[in-house]
Amino acid sequence: MSKKVLIIQHSSGVRPAYVTEFFAQHQIPFQILHIYDPECELDLPDCQTTDYLAIVSLGGPQGTYEDGEYPYLKWEKSFLAAQLALETPILGLCLGAQLLADVIGGHGHLGKYGYEVGYVQHTLTQEGKQDPIFSKLFEEQENEPLLIMHHQDSFDLPPEASLLAYTSNNYKAAFRFGSAYAVQFHPEASFTEFNEWVQRKLAKQPAAYKDLDIDEILRQARENEPKAKKSRRLFFETWWNLISKA
Repeated sequence: MSKKVLIIQHSSGVRPAYVTEFFAQHQIPFQILHIYDPECELDLPDCQTTDYLAIVSLGGPQGTYEDGEYPYLKWEKSFLAAQLALETPILGLCLGAQLLADVIGGHGHLGKYGYEVGYVQHTLTQEGKQDPIFSKLFEEQENEPLLIMHHQDSFDLPPEASLLAYTSNNYKAAFRFGSAYAVQFHPEASFTEFNEWVQRKLAKQPAAYKDLDIDEILRQARENEPKAKKSRRLFFETWWNLISKA
């Protein structure tokens, strides 16, 4: 059996979006694991499997600290830990990043600074400036790549992890550990997905964005979509080229 990329999806409302588009364009085989589906429990991969070229863990509405309510998150943490030990390339996006933080000895938690939504300013750390993915991403986009945020949860990291970037709102934005990259932002999401998340949150929790000008955030996201598309493409191309050479 030829190897493929495993995409772990945590919610029907947080789709792979550009992740699958990128893999399809580059003829990279992939499989989506709908981990939130109870029927999926019968098909969970063995933690020690070597069947995957890489693993992408998507975002979702769950918190890493809610694994009592969502027991499949306990399995995923064990799976990611085993795959890190096997040096399988892993990319964690939002919730996926928080799960990786838990796995390596950090801690996912409710963020201290409220919701972070839309395009924010990212600053590279010294390690980020030397990182092959983030140095290229920032250099080619004049230090202003458009990497969209939609989160309230965050994470702490152990000393062994390399913090690569943080945001103007004091949130950690990206880290590297072993064969894993983890980002709080959503490089897979276009304005379409982002707007769906915002409208869903407004319908369920109207006060969630009370400290934000959400109409202006949406306007900026819509207007900047052409540049954001380039950021998404560059991020995934650079990541994939890096892990393909390893």
